[in-house]
Amino acid sequence: MKKLVLFYFFGFISVIAFASFPVEGQQLIADVDLEVFKLDTWGFIIGILTTPLLLFFGLPLFLLFINKKHFRKSLALGWLAGLILIILISVGASSDIVFLY
Repeated sequence: MKKLVLFYFFGFISVIAFASFPVEGQQLIADVDLEVFKLDTWGFIIGILTTPLLLFFGLPLFLLFINKKHFRKSLALGWLAGLILIILISVGASSDIVFLY
């Protein structure tokens, strides 16, 4: 019974502590930057093509120093797409292997 009372007490304290910091809802909405993301096609293609180099050597990280925001985001998406392609190709190739016992 004592554990149950302590559980409810600390649960109530956590709810009160969480609710004691009011946040202005309109302030949060006003601070959001509603900029539309534009995919830089060359950055995306370069990202896909440099994924193996990124995995083995880390050299394409120097491309992040290019001072174009959309290029950097597209490059990161290209690296993610290249990583997914590598995983899909390796899973597809491994499913064709027949193990002999």
